[in-house]
Amino acid sequence: MALKSEEVFWEWNVMEGKNPTHTGAFLNSYDHRDFSPEEVAARESGQNAMDAGSKIKKVTRLVFQELRAEGENKDRILDLLKIRDGLKPRLKVFSEGEGDIGFFDSLKNFLSPEPMRALLIRDYNTCGLGGALNRYEIEDHFSRLIYALNLDDKAGGDDNSGGSYGLGKTAYAKSSTINTVIYHSVFKETESTEGAYRRLMGAGVYPRHEFKGRKYGGYAYIGQRQSTKDAGPFENEKAEHLWNSLGEAFGVDLSRSEKQHGTDVLILMDNLDWKGLIRAIEDYYFPALHDNQLHVRFIDRNKKTTIPSVVKREDLLPFLDLYKKAGDGNAQKLKQQTLWTGNLARHQGYYIGSFAFQSTIVEEGEIDSDDDDSKTRNKRNRVAIMRGTGMVIDYVKMGSDQYEPAIGVFVAHKDIRDHLRIAENAAHSQWSEDSRRLAQQYPEVGKELVKRTNRVLMKNFRDFQKSLQPDVPKTRSDGGLLSRLLANILSGSKGNERIEKISNPVSLSLQSGGRSEEKSLWRLRIEDCEHTPDEEFELTLKPQISLAGDSKKIPIRHRDFIVRDQATGEVLSDEERLLIQRPFSKGKSLAFDIEIDNPGHKNYLVRCKCETESIKSGEQNG
Repeated sequence: MALKSEEVFWEWNVMEGKNPTHTGAFLNSYDHRDFSPEEVAARESGQNAMDAGSKIKKVTRLVFQELRAEGENKDRILDLLKIRDGLKPRLKVFSEGEGDIGFFDSLKNFLSPEPMRALLIRDYNTCGLGGALNRYEIEDHFSRLIYALNLDDKAGGDDNSGGSYGLGKTAYAKSSTINTVIYHSVFKETESTEGAYRRLMGAGVYPRHEFKGRKYGGYAYIGQRQSTKDAGPFENEKAEHLWNSLGEAFGVDLSRSEKQHGTDVLILMDNLDWKGLIRAIEDYYFPALHDNQLHVRFIDRNKKTTIPSVVKREDLLPFLDLYKKAGDGNAQKLKQQTLWTGNLARHQGYYIGSFAFQSTIVEEGEIDSDDDDSKTRNKRNRVAIMRGTGMVIDYVKMGSDQYEPAIGVFVAHKDIRDHLRIAENAAHSQWSEDSRRLAQQYPEVGKELVKRTNRVLMKNFRDFQKSLQPDVPKTRSDGGLLSRLLANILSGSKGNERIEKISNPVSLSLQSGGRSEEKSLWRLRIEDCEHTPDEEFELTLKPQISLAGDSKKIPIRHRDFIVRDQATGEVLSDEERLLIQRPFSKGKSLAFDIEIDNPGHKNYLVRCKCETESIKSGEQNG
């Protein structure tokens, strides 16, 4: 059924009356924490699809597809949606708004002859956006997604639901440089849909502004004209015709039959990195991918299809293995040298959940991975927490870099999953014991359950890390070892003459780079500081190793170790009294790797003295 041009209508939200709404609340309300835009979009898309497919017997399918249109095809899309009529008259107003320059530049480019890109997100074997248009109950999916904001009863009572705030759809608007999204959905016709089985509508989240003497909140809806002021969704044949016409303009077949229930989200002018999006799906949905709860495909602009793969991700494989060992909230108790599995103790009759921890060996090329502290790229000392939805809630930093590196997985037991869901923040990245909604819904036990889950999980993980420390031979004289070591370092040994305090001309950093029974790695860096002379001087380094537990800290002469210059790769002499001499001055830095072969279970300490011809610049212990 062909559409008449006058049927497409832009409805703009006017700021009038009490409690006027505007888009500032919408765009600022979603707490994305430190997730990247790609992670936010992937997490929200996967969560929405799995929630919508939770009651469907078939496996939920999710497809991401890159689209592009230029020339006449782009003009056709602009005409189909009457975008020039809706946005071009307001272009000047947007250019004058404070803080809207980025949006204005993006919109100006979008309205120019430049090619247009878009991201299409489609789900299948889901329920679609049915329900009534004039109410906001749990089953009114269309109105809740497109019209409403901040409904905190999302999937209430369903502990398998991914979300509970209804703020996540902000991710779609924020993923568009022009904050414009088109929604198309096919669903089961019911009494509340009033004859509709398909709907299409666009939504824009623009800066609030004044236009022709009236103040607008920035919300806009692209739909079928209902009156001189209102727009509603296109339905059934008209929605199908408009959707298929958009597909033709993009050069792809976007058709969806009446039996293919699900939702299509078309993000105009997306700003997402394609590879980052694929990686984010793998990072946060590897449980669902592994358990066959979710199938995902990515189709790029050249029609190349990519299937997310966990088995090809070396950083994810250990988490997948631990996930299998942790089970579904109940795991077999196991304590090995490098692996612990088990369950957190029950609390007030509630089962808490299962965990699996393992040590990780830092490869030589990964010693500096802490420089990139994004959770998914550097997972060291992080625990992947989840509550049975198929999604990783987050990779939470729980361990300490003072101990051997480790990773872990925690799966909440079904007894407390709803408590945890209610306790989540809007980004679904943490379980907060101080959640207002948790206190309201579970006033008697909610806070204590969430608090205990977080704290006992962290304690167990740190206990595991400490257990990885190599054994230290103990004698009756070893009591108070830490106190004596600290006393010697801070106070000096008895009989030493008092020397005048001189500022160190260099800054030393000595850190562990990981260890196993076969090898212990250390990283030594020397950098300039505020006391470094401008003129060049000779610097002498004296690396030594000693055995923890030796109160005198006598260097071990017979223990082999290697020092490698990072800049040249040169392996330096490992003589009994190794001296490294290098010229040094302001602006320079030196870096060395120190390797101890076959350390076994003994806890060795690496020390380095640093001297100049006239100044002893101090000693760094690791």
